[in-house]
Parts: sequence; structure tokens; C-alpha cells
Amino acid sequence: MVKEKRLFWVILINIVITVLQIIGGIYAHSLALISDATHNFSDVAALTISLIAILLAKKKPTYSKSFGYKRAEILAAFINSAAIIVVAIFIMYESIERLITGNIISENFNLIIYLALFAVIGNGLSAFFLYSKADRSMNMRSAFLHLLSDMLFSVAVLISGLLMKYYSFYWTDPLLSVGIGIYLIVNSIKLLKSSTRILLQFVPAEIDIPKLVDEVSKLPEVKNIHHLHIWQLDDEVVHLEAHVDLENNLHVSETAVINKKIENLLHTRFAIGHTTLQFEYGLEESKAIIQ
Repeated sequence: MVKEKRLFWVILINIVITVLQIIGGIYAHSLALISDATHNFSDVAALTISLIAILLAKKKPTYSKSFGYKRAEILAAFINSAAIIVVAIFIMYESIERLITGNIISENFNLIIYLALFAVIGNGLSAFFLYSKADRSMNMRSAFLHLLSDMLFSVAVLISGLLMKYYSFYWTDPLLSVGIGIYLIVNSIKLLKSSTRILLQFVPAEIDIPKLVDEVSKLPEVKNIHHLHIWQLDDEVVHLEAHVDLENNLHVSETAVINKKIENLLHTRFAIGHTTLQFEYGLEESKAIIQ
């Protein structure tokens, strides 16, 4: 329950930061504040996904949901990343228009500075809350990195507010907004691509199928491996199913030893966590690796 409680309070802190930055950004006409709020909102969504994933992971599979809710986090990541890309493009468009027309923000520099400082403190505390759990879970580590990047963005907005107030560098606000927008798009595209690959059940990018087939075929008991399917269930577990043609006609009990050998090989060399194999001997069928 410790992870859930920490995530819950971190989410509340970031919701407050996001709302205040949006209101302040609209009032002060600061696109930097609004874009930083957008980044904060994306992290609120990411943190909420992390919390839901932890809670759903405790649910057992059912007859109607044999995999449970393993894909819920992936689906939410796909939706969130697509939404952030749209918002980031809009912010960049508005920022570039301001740079071209010279329509710069009002004189509410103090509001920008105070809100940015509040966000630095809030995100810093949030990152601190999750730091001790970051090395134990990929889920928590990604949440920690989100919060750390939030804090750095808020520092950038704070510097921008100070430069505008004391040196009249008004162009820093829209220019910083463009930079934040580019950062959001680059990172969101990565997340969108990776979540799409999982949802469409693509073979994980790090797995070389010809090399895998070659490694399994080197086992003395195996003639070939074919009808191969590899997919990622979520961000951690990779599944494989295949037909294995044996060199000799064996009893079912004897294939258990070969099955274990192949499982160990796939887990050690290719990080495949779940394997389903169909053993065959002398069966006349296509031996295509992918079919």
C-alpha cells in the first residue's frame, strides 16, 4: 500500500500545480506556463496510469478476461500520448505566431515567477516521494523520471520569467514554449510508437527472429521451429508460441525435458517470459517460420 499512497498524494500535488499554471498562464498570457501545465497534465495522466496499473495488477484473471487487465496501461498510454501531441502542436503554433507578430505577454511577470517557483517545489517534493521506490520498479522509475523532467521544465519557466522581468527578454516565453512543445512531441511519439507496437502485437524490436530460430535449431533434439508468433502482452512480459519439429518420435513425458530446455534458452537469451510449444514429428505441413 506504500506505493499506492505515495502515488495518490503525488497525483494530487500535480493536479493542483496543473490547475494553477493553466489559470495563471491564461491570466498572464504566458504560453510557457500553459505548456509547462500541459507537461504536468501529461504526467498526472502517467501517474494515474501507474496507480491504476498497480491496483489492476492485483486482480486475478477470470474466465472472460484470461489475461486480466494487462493491456489497460498500454491503451491509456496510447491515448495520452496522442492527446499530448495534438496539444503540443497547438502550443507551438500559437508560440510561433506570437514570435512573428510580436504579440507578447502582459506585465504579469510576478505571477509567472511565483507559479513556476511553486511548481519547482511541488515537483521536487513529488520526485523525492518516489525516489526510494524508483530502483525497485520500472513503473515507479518512469513516474519518477516524469516528475524530475517536470521540475526541470518549471525551472526553465522560472528563469524565463526572471529574464522577462529584469532584462525585458520577452521573446523567451514563446521561444521556451516551442522548445517544450518539441520535447513533448519527441517523447510522446516514442511512447505512441511503442504502445502501438504492443497493441498491434508486433514482435518486440530487440528480438531477432532468424537468430532465435537458429539458436533453438542448434539443440540436438530439434529439427526445426516454425509457425512462430512473438508478441508483448504489456511493457514487461513477452509471449512466444511455435511448432517444434523433433528429430525423433518421443513420448509426451520425454518432450517435457526438451520443452524446459527451449524455455530456458528463450528466457536467458531473448528475455521471453511465457512460452507455448506444440511438438511434432513427421507431420506433413508447411515449415515456414512465419505463417
